[in-house]
Amino acid sequence: MIKLLSMDADTVIGMSIKGNVSTKDFELVANFIREVEIHHEFLRLYVEIKDVEGFSLETLFKEFEFTLTNFHRFEKQAIVIDKKFIQYLESISNILVASVEVQFFSFEDRCKARCWILS
Repeated sequence: MIKLLSMDADTVIGMSIKGNVSTKDFELVANFIREVEIHHEFLRLYVEIKDVEGFSLETLFKEFEFTLTNFHRFEKQAIVIDKKFIQYLESISNILVASVEVQFFSFEDRCKARCWILS
């Protein structure tokens, strides 16, 4: 499930991802992002990822397509995730998102993540 989070800036899109993620969840977020990007040239993304069980194959393809076509619109991403995944994600993030400033935070540092994405 993907839940949109309220953020303190119009240019920051916040979301929480937990459990199974369906195509319907992804479409909700993609439509929201499309609406926000009409009014702003660049966006920032704040994501909390916890206990993700899986994505359907259709959802993964849609996410990949959406990301590739809209990647240039994101200038910063704060990703809050379990500590055990941070080191691995940091090691591959430079390969995947070289043009976007990405920081990974543990759930204990959620406040730091929000401050960083808003600065």
